[in-house]
Amino acid sequence: MADDLAPVDAGSDVDVVSAQEVQEAGMLGRRDEQQQMILLYYCYVTIECVESHAQFHTNTCKATSLNGRIRVSTEGINGVLSGRGHDLREYESKLRHELTTSLIAPPNGGSAPSNNIDLDMKYCHLRKDIPVHQQLFDSLSVRVTREVVSLVETPQSKSKGGRSRCRQRRRQRRKEKDMELDCRDTCLVDWKNEEAATHLSPSEWNAALLRASEASEGGLNKGDVLIDVRNVYESNIGHFAVPNLQTLMPNTRKHSSMADVFNSETTAKALAGRRVFMYCTGGVRCERAGSYLKGISESNSGAWKGMEPPSAVYQLKGGIQNYLEQFGDKGEVATIKQGKDDEKLCLYRGRNFVFDPRRTDPVIGSGMPSSGKSEKVSVVGKCMICNCPHDDYDNNHAPCENKEARCFRCRILVLICDPCRKMYTCWGEAEEGKPILHCGKNGAVCIDRGNSTEQIRITQY
Repeated sequence: MADDLAPVDAGSDVDVVSAQEVQEAGMLGRRDEQQQMILLYYCYVTIECVESHAQFHTNTCKATSLNGRIRVSTEGINGVLSGRGHDLREYESKLRHELTTSLIAPPNGGSAPSNNIDLDMKYCHLRKDIPVHQQLFDSLSVRVTREVVSLVETPQSKSKGGRSRCRQRRRQRRKEKDMELDCRDTCLVDWKNEEAATHLSPSEWNAALLRASEASEGGLNKGDVLIDVRNVYESNIGHFAVPNLQTLMPNTRKHSSMADVFNSETTAKALAGRRVFMYCTGGVRCERAGSYLKGISESNSGAWKGMEPPSAVYQLKGGIQNYLEQFGDKGEVATIKQGKDDEKLCLYRGRNFVFDPRRTDPVIGSGMPSSGKSEKVSVVGKCMICNCPHDDYDNNHAPCENKEARCFRCRILVLICDPCRKMYTCWGEAEEGKPILHCGKNGAVCIDRGNSTEQIRITQY
């Protein structure tokens, strides 16, 4: 069944959006060279001297006047930067040269460096409703870390994770899970050696999901499943919604909880024997999530004991960011000519949450109508009090102003519309006789949202 997909050739040379390709596509033309932009990127590659490579990033960013956050580990790099388009392209050029000449081992013991690197880079535009200077990083942070992204929590990482406000509240939960974590990690000691999920380009992804939707509607598909591997506050304002196709929403508050999600009975029953399509913001989280899912499902342990592994696991190459550049509504940034062909339809609804000063990318997904309905959906978020359409955590403020709405107890981001927010007190606000807002139903209680696999939700649109 997986043969009808056209996977990306993993053995080809760099299959990413290079600066030259970006320029040819009109994403980064001459007029953009002086414009401020956001660069989102990652690369899984063995780095032996992480301190030296971290210093390379620090020196290069300072020389090109770039700010942002970069993680450097022995398994690769992950970064988000802001700056002029010209400076970002210069940084990319120097990074590619560094990777291919200094870090990549020559193939078969040869003397020439290898150019076969998978450096995934995405150039992103700024929002039009916020001043430019409020959407840019004001400092540079280059950190040496244990992993590119943290997927599996260990007792050591758990003791470091969480700020002081959370330690007492979570101490008992940590103790209870330590033995489970140790056992699970022992069973999956080689999970990082599992191949990553098969990459699908945005066009391949769209075509595959549309075919799966049609097959499900006609009763020919036993059930392909979508997985959103992002956190609950991300999926609350935007997600893929494919008619007739089940979607598993983990509803986590941090990515390192995904290991628990994958090792839950709910997930095992939902994915057993089925094709799995997973996605995230830019693709980096799916790289390890795909490998872990393959490892845990084939281990015949935990929740997967006696269960059939997924028949295939795919991930959206470049993530939502890459997908919306091709299928999203760019508004003032650009326009997309929508053809009559169904494969031109956008399957993503709402906004793309990003971890930079913008909070959300300006490109929006209009989404396909739900089964039995005719209206497209571009706003998926709802006010937790009055249930009206609402997808702005910052209530018309710039994210850098720190006016976002958060649960008064656990501080997770919550959606509350402007009129309702005036009647409640959020975290960080002075109590003035108004009810305190929490993250639970109707804002009445804190459910410590995203900290339990009991909040996994399987839905169908």
